[in-house]
Amino acid sequence: MEYIKDQTKKDDTTGTLDLSKLSGEGELTKGASQMSSFKFYLTKPSAQWVKKEVVDKNKDTEVNKDTAVKKDTENKKKELPKNVSKELLKKPIHKKAIFLFKRVSLTDNMLFMDNMSTMLRAGLSLTPSLKTIRNEIRNKYFKEVLEYLYNHIENGQTLSTGMKHYPKVFPDMVIATVEVGENTGMLSDTFGHLADIMKRQKALRSKVLGAMMYPSIVILALLAVSVFLSMVIFPQLIGLFEASGVKLPFILVAVNAINFTISNYWPYVLGVFVVIIILTKVVFSKPGPKLLWHTALLRVPFIGKLVRELALTRFAGNLQALLAAGLAIVQSMEIVAKTLGNMKYKKEILIMAKELEKGKTLQSAMAKRPKLFPSLTIQLTQVGETTGQLEEILSKIARFYEDRVNGVLNNLSTILEPVLLVIVGIAVGFIAVSVIGPMYELTNSFAD
Repeated sequence: MEYIKDQTKKDDTTGTLDLSKLSGEGELTKGASQMSSFKFYLTKPSAQWVKKEVVDKNKDTEVNKDTAVKKDTENKKKELPKNVSKELLKKPIHKKAIFLFKRVSLTDNMLFMDNMSTMLRAGLSLTPSLKTIRNEIRNKYFKEVLEYLYNHIENGQTLSTGMKHYPKVFPDMVIATVEVGENTGMLSDTFGHLADIMKRQKALRSKVLGAMMYPSIVILALLAVSVFLSMVIFPQLIGLFEASGVKLPFILVAVNAINFTISNYWPYVLGVFVVIIILTKVVFSKPGPKLLWHTALLRVPFIGKLVRELALTRFAGNLQALLAAGLAIVQSMEIVAKTLGNMKYKKEILIMAKELEKGKTLQSAMAKRPKLFPSLTIQLTQVGETTGQLEEILSKIARFYEDRVNGVLNNLSTILEPVLLVIVGIAVGFIAVSVIGPMYELTNSFAD
């Protein structure tokens, strides 16, 4: 808090205030320029001097300090413009608002970028565009985020600095690209480019989920049948076999033991299950174990190739977008590393950024990591650096690997179908053999 004191000049004849000698930064909250006639306050939102009250010259000028502070505080609250929330001027809304799921989906973000691009190209300024989208959006948390951004800009700040308060909503790549768009005056093109990137990401994600749907359904059905047999059918057969003195096969003995344990000690079983899940989540949230897991995943046949091509699609596409926006290649590499899900790629790309900072080329940095960057990618990158068309080459690389991933995902169900049929056949055969043997023995005992 800053007080402006003994800097006022009183004109005894007119009762006016000479403002030429007043100075100071920030918001005058408790101090006031008190004269014989008027009391003036300077508020930050309006940046104007406002006459508050008339002071009787004949009254005693000595005022209790506690009373004065209380009045000044009340005046400060009254002078805050109605259209600006106090909390908005202090900190982001998301620290005050309570939501069960503080989450903004990729679809919401994509629509936001697309609508912002359309409105800015139509001639609307930034704040009316934000206000319109905020009023139309359904996601309550995202609505609060846009409310904060709107008031942030209204108070003289930039959109990119407001976005930095929400790193989980706006990734580093989005913030950096928007900041460049603000500096170049090309925000409409920036939002359009970001919307295109998010559309491709959404399409790719949808294909991955669609490709995994069929095997997931088959596996869940197999598990459901196994649970039904274990909990309903097998216990009846076990009782029948034991009553007849038939020796139980290993699978029925194991099922009987599992059923007995779950029935009598289910709280402990549930507790162990929960502890295992929590420990697994905690362990794999650490950088070390997560890096080992992601590195091992790249070595798995078929899956490793798919993970590698997904990473290369995102790497090349995001790097091209940042370079096209005007960022330096070192900064672009550092931002791209944060957008990748695979920890192995993330670690190596950050190291590559340091190598580029020392003067190495992108092609030479890739060549040192042949397991992460195929020879085709390295050769195309070299051509792009030599001809000065790196952005165009990176765009072609991204499209190439995106097409390959789409091809694999489109044929994934066809590839997995025979594998799943073999697995289901083995499971059914194993169960049948385990049950048919004792049933045959039981039939013979009745015949005798």
